[in-house]
Amino acid sequence: MEHIFSKWPTVAALARDLGKPYPTVAAWAQRKSIPAKYDMALIALATARGEVLTIEEIARARSHDAERATQ
Repeated sequence: MEHIFSKWPTVAALARDLGKPYPTVAAWAQRKSIPAKYDMALIALATARGEVLTIEEIARARSHDAERATQ
């Protein structure tokens, strides 16, 4: 998920873009996990920032993180 978070300059910027409280998004960053229900919003918001983010990138990040958690 770090790759996804890196599309924003700060956690606060991501929280603002999502319209979520900073502590909520900061907790996601700490856990390195973003709820899947925000996937499409992340793609749209990243695009609005001039960043490229695809559903495939998000899926790879989730798969990689799940794999690391089981090791």
